[in-house]
Amino acid sequence: FTMRGLSLLTLAALPAASVAFAPAALMQQQRLTTLSAIVTGPNGKAASSKEEDLALTCEIIMAAIGSSDANDGVVDDDDDAAAPAPPSEAVEAAEATPEATSEEKPKKKKKKKKKTPPPPPEEVVMDISKLDIRIGTILEAWEHEDADKLFCEKIDMGESEPRTIATGVRAYYSVDDLVGRKVCVLANLKTRKLMGFPSHGMVLCASKEDKVVFVEPPADSVNGERVACEGFVGEAATENQVGKKKILEKVFPDFKTDGEGVVTYKGVPLTAGEGQLVAGLADAEVA
Repeated sequence: FTMRGLSLLTLAALPAASVAFAPAALMQQQRLTTLSAIVTGPNGKAASSKEEDLALTCEIIMAAIGSSDANDGVVDDDDDAAAPAPPSEAVEAAEATPEATSEEKPKKKKKKKKKTPPPPPEEVVMDISKLDIRIGTILEAWEHEDADKLFCEKIDMGESEPRTIATGVRAYYSVDDLVGRKVCVLANLKTRKLMGFPSHGMVLCASKEDKVVFVEPPADSVNGERVACEGFVGEAATENQVGKKKILEKVFPDFKTDGEGVVTYKGVPLTAGEGQLVAGLADAEVA
């Protein structure tokens, strides 16, 4: 090569290297310029023999062209060996959005809480305590106009007004037998009309075969006093409950007089005041 050819080769190689490896190749270009100056001198004159200049210049140019950076396109001898290979696009996508590749877990259905069923209602014991038996005195009595067996009565039971009650004992008593008599009245019954007469309650009687007698309270009992039965204590049922729950049908079978005519419930005497309720019939049914 001649010096002119060497210069042309150098000028042709350097622009290509600077475009391919810019901007990092600027440092490499500065090195080439410095070496070229050492080879040719400041005014293009030879600093040594032409053969040595030519060989050295060719080595520099070929080293610059051959030292391309396969990783990032920048001639950088310091980091080429140490720089790791860039991750693939698939890896980058997986690292950037790890949640995208994971399967969505199915949502757990909330278990509905079972409603606690209400406790069963307490069994109501049907006994004589459900009957409201009161002491009363017959103030007036007369024969029912349209019923041959009924008396119509007004009975003082310690209430604001006397009760009107119809009693089917005309075959056994007269009007005079009734007026002023103390009786026992089943008070928690609804008013009902008997042959057109409003009867609010029932006068208790004992019956056996073809005989019927009034149940008689003790002489010291007072009007409005409630009859008691030991061992059977409780609040009386309402008038509606007596009918709906059929209390009379459940109690009356055990409501009787004993061998001495004492009124009992399941063998237990009924009392009021200082004594017992009695009837003139032994072993009779009471209603």
